[in-house]
Amino acid sequence: MTNIPANVIEYIQSMWMAEMILTYLHIDKQGCLIDWGGYPQHYGLTTLVKDKSVVEQVDFLDGFLDVTHTEVLQYLNIGGNRCINAHIVPLDDGIYVLLFDVTDEHDRQQKMQQQVNELSILTYRQSQLLQELEATRITLSKEKQQLEQASKLKSDFIATLSHELRTPLTSIMGYTKLLDDAKQADEYESNYLKSVKKNANHLLSLIDNVLDQTKLEIGQIKLHPNNCNIKQLLTDLKVLFLPIAQEKGLLFDIIIPNNLPVQLIIDELRFRQILINLITNGIKYTDKGFVEVNITWQNERLEFIVTDSGPGISSESQQKIFTAFHRENTANHLPGVGLGLTISYHLVELMKGQLSVESSPQFGSNFTGFIVADSVQFANASNVQINHTNIKVLLVDDSIDLRSLIELYLENDGYTVMTAGDGQEAIKLALQTKPDIILMDMQMPILDGYNAVQQLRDKEFTKPIIALSGSNIEHDRDYAFKVGCDKYITKPIVPEDLLNVISKITKQ
Repeated sequence: MTNIPANVIEYIQSMWMAEMILTYLHIDKQGCLIDWGGYPQHYGLTTLVKDKSVVEQVDFLDGFLDVTHTEVLQYLNIGGNRCINAHIVPLDDGIYVLLFDVTDEHDRQQKMQQQVNELSILTYRQSQLLQELEATRITLSKEKQQLEQASKLKSDFIATLSHELRTPLTSIMGYTKLLDDAKQADEYESNYLKSVKKNANHLLSLIDNVLDQTKLEIGQIKLHPNNCNIKQLLTDLKVLFLPIAQEKGLLFDIIIPNNLPVQLIIDELRFRQILINLITNGIKYTDKGFVEVNITWQNERLEFIVTDSGPGISSESQQKIFTAFHRENTANHLPGVGLGLTISYHLVELMKGQLSVESSPQFGSNFTGFIVADSVQFANASNVQINHTNIKVLLVDDSIDLRSLIELYLENDGYTVMTAGDGQEAIKLALQTKPDIILMDMQMPILDGYNAVQQLRDKEFTKPIIALSGSNIEHDRDYAFKVGCDKYITKPIVPEDLLNVISKITKQ
């Protein structure tokens, strides 16, 4: 995908579609096919011809290319029991159409809907049984008063019925309590989620590494320094990697000096990425012994050494260790694509530092580096808890999971939150409840965020609206501001950044 513009690559990253088979079509303003890449044959596009009308070759695009902003055609059936999502991205030099195979996702949603339907039927049947039971109880009560001679028979019947009902009811109540306890303590849920998080993070790491390497090669990565609680960052990394190391029987520690400032002005995300790559490699290649991180602070330089007792690196390999896609022969059975050290090396250089390696076979390795950083000086001030209780936020997103997650962030910060699942519902709710601020997803079914914002502004809704979008395309950003958005935040959402933007915009 080397011919795709960097902003389209970042758009693909924001969609998080690592497991989907990507194909792209580049189309000029007249609708003719300029170029393509990926796996067109996977979608039955085996006879593509350049400089020919694309709708004559890809019939499902007919009528969809005249767009002002990124649009998504979801779950198109292209035959052979295969479904796709088509992302239509307008740019200055034409249009990019990105095709993703979503057959598995579509099948999962159908199965999930089937389970929901079956659950609804069971719930309805349970309701009927409870109504029948109540009717039976009333009838028996009346019969008891009228027919004393049948009291024993009725008592036996009720006792039997009670036993038959209590058995499933006890099970239901027991499992309900277990779920409730698990939610309160998070103990069981966290165990179940560990594997999911581990594999999801691994996939995300692979995606990020490939895309970061591409952006580094074309100079697209820019640093965003901010106030970073460096001690908390290092503590979090220790908590993250300690159980992973212990699982392999390794000793692991991050040694933090006393003179290290609490706050440094650095790009926290990129420095975390550097250490994660180095520590991950140390644990991955070390089968026994230890992995240790030493941090030092002197002369506005944050220095770090990641030491392991692994098999070491030969002199020949040390010359290529920071080269993209280089992997040791002993690592063929291990996960990864050989980009972590390359990216770390270039990120350290961007942060005005250096990264080097010292190693000998059988004696482990030392990865030594530093970055330039400024410490933050704080004036004495008392911590004041800001009360956001009186600020009403309308959160609009078609993803239930994302809606629940952002709602939790907002409520934990004291905001009063209302939610909607599409633009049409959002307009109705906004005009009724008059929220102080709206968080609006831009790509939704029924009515998308662009049209919803425009209609709200036409109806004289004047409060701030923040766009939430998976697109980092400038056309989409500019169009969001054109229809009336005040701010534009790209996904994945960083909670601290979102809360900071909301806090600032509500104070204006």
